Order: sequence, then structure tokens, then C-alpha cells
Amino acid sequence: MKGTKTRTVNSLGMFDLFKGIGMATVIFVHTAEAYSIDLGSGLSVTSFLLFIYREALMSAFYIASGFGFRKRSIGKCVQQQLRGILPPFLYTALATAGLHLLLHHHFFGSWTDAVAESEKVLAGFLLGLPHTSTYFGMSIFSCGPMWYLLTMAVGWIILDILFNAFPERYIPAAVAITAVLGWGTCLVWELPFCLSQGMTVVPYLYLGHVAKKRRWFDQPRLRWLFPAALVCMVVSAGGAILSGTTDNMSMGHWALGPVGIFVNGMIGLWIVNLFVRLSARADNFLTHTLEAVGRRSLNIFCVHTIELIAVPWYLFAAQFVSSPLLGLGAQYVLRCSFVALICLLLELRKRFVPSRTKKARLERSRARFQRYVARH
Repeated sequence: MKGTKTRTVNSLGMFDLFKGIGMATVIFVHTAEAYSIDLGSGLSVTSFLLFIYREALMSAFYIASGFGFRKRSIGKCVQQQLRGILPPFLYTALATAGLHLLLHHHFFGSWTDAVAESEKVLAGFLLGLPHTSTYFGMSIFSCGPMWYLLTMAVGWIILDILFNAFPERYIPAAVAITAVLGWGTCLVWELPFCLSQGMTVVPYLYLGHVAKKRRWFDQPRLRWLFPAALVCMVVSAGGAILSGTTDNMSMGHWALGPVGIFVNGMIGLWIVNLFVRLSARADNFLTHTLEAVGRRSLNIFCVHTIELIAVPWYLFAAQFVSSPLLGLGAQYVLRCSFVALICLLLELRKRFVPSRTKKARLERSRARFQRYVARH
């Protein structure tokens, strides 16, 4: 039928709408962290958003990523992850440290302090720290949101190792044990390169793999999913209320301990399923815009990391203590505008400046054509 969007369960494009909404939410939540906004009942809006973000959105991102997982040799899996993660990670690290150096000097006027603080920023990237930690007696900053990419790469490699090491019937147990071990290491020491967090996301990646294998998103309705997710939401809320804390994957903290890891996975699966079905039905300007954002989620993620760490946004937030809602809105618009501008420049560069691999292919094609002409 004309106007109906084509969707297949084998296309990663089915997650574009979810990723677009997810990126907009991530930027908003990171902005809301700088403002204290309370409702009349005393419930903090910021805390509520952080609760939803930690409990559902992050696990859902990993589930969507696991949808593309397939078993391969361990060497090929490691090579694939290094090729996909290292270039954007290193470019982001250098750009963040460089911009942080310039802005720190501009706002605080000391090259010595600027260099010292920027070294901590760069060290955080090189060590792949998900949060500020102490190494060698020195406080080192986190690599910001880029811990998500590192964790995903580590999780993919670990899941591939499990598939190569165990028969398929033992994989669920191996995945669960890996997650518990990851939770345990978070209690003892902060491992570099997000190794602990990488172990805890293996269940989410595996859940995405199972969803594709069993074609869950292709079925008209998963009757068991919403009741299961609702129970998990209630359990999560109860754990947060009783403990007085919310889950924070980057900090290696779950209010319900290792049980919280699996509870979050069920909530995340419901969120992904909801947006996949919404994407298949909705066809309008707004969904097209959000899908375009989702297709560029990697660029947006990297640019957001740069401005989040390098720009001293706390100075901006300090100007809106008396009107936090205005400050929150203004900062969110500024952030989104900056990210959109840089991503637009990257798109233009890609369009008008061919990549090295594309140049190499053109050169090889031209050489083959010249040899053919010479022979004939």
C-alpha cells in the first residue's frame, strides 16, 4: 500500500526511531543533572529522569545492539570491535582533551591548571574509566558517555567467547554467571576499559540475539512481555525506595544487586519492542526526523561526549539558580544546536571529501580499467 513503510526484522534500521528518541533523551538527562527541579510533593524531576534512564534506556540500547550479534571466531570478533570502536573513540578523546584545554584556559586563565586538568581527561579516555577514579594516587576523570561504546565492545567479545567455549544449551547459564561476576568485580575494584560493566551487559546483548533468533519483534503481539516488564518495574521501584538509591551502571551499582541487572533487561526488552512496533506503524515528519537522528547516533554520541566533558556547563547553570526550568531549556537547545551543527559539518565532509577506502577502491578500479584497455 502506498505510504506504508517497509520493515523487516533483519534490518538494523528498525531501531532508528528508538535510537533517535534515545539520543534526545540521553542529552536531556545529562542536561537535567545540572539543575535541581522539585515538584510540589518534593519528588525530584531530575531523580525521576535518572531513574528511568538507568533502569530502562541503557539496557534497551544494548538489547538493540545484540540484535546484530552472530557467532564468529574470537579473533574476527575482536578485530571487528576494534575497527568499529577505536577510530571514533580516539578521535573523540583527542578532540575532548584539546577543547577542554582551550576552554579551561579561557575561563580560568591558567595554562598550568588547564594542562593538568586536561591530562586527567585524556588519561580517563586512555584507561577507559566509566567514572572518576583514583589511579596511581591521582584522581582521573571518566571518559564520559563513551564508556557505553567500550562496554558494548567488551560485551560483544565476551559473548562471542562464551558461544565459542560452550554448547548452546549452556549459554544462558554462562551469560548469567558472567553478569554476576561483573557485578562482583564492581564491588572490589574499578577495572580499566569498562571490563566490569562489559560483563554486566552480556545478558542484554544475549537477549537481543535471542529476540532476533526467535523473531519476537516479528510476531503480532508478545502477550507475556508487558506483564513481565510491569512486574520488573514494580520490583525496581520497590528496590529503589527501600535502598534510597537508583541503579547506575557506570558506577557499578544496582539497588537490587545482581538481580537488578536481569530486571533491567526485561524492562529494556519491553521498551525496544514498543518502539519497534511504533516505528512500523507511524509514518510522519516527526518520526522521519527522529529516525534520521537515530541513523546518525554514533556521530551524535561522540559530539555530545566532547561538549559534555570539555565545556564547563556548570558555569552556565550557575546563572539560572533562581529559574532552573529556563536554564534547563536554554542549555538543552544550545547543546542540541551545537551537536546538530557539528554533525552537519561531518555529513558535508563525508559527502564532498571521499574517504581513504573509497579513494583506494577508485584507484584499484581505475588501474584495472587501464590494464584492460592496454590489453585490448
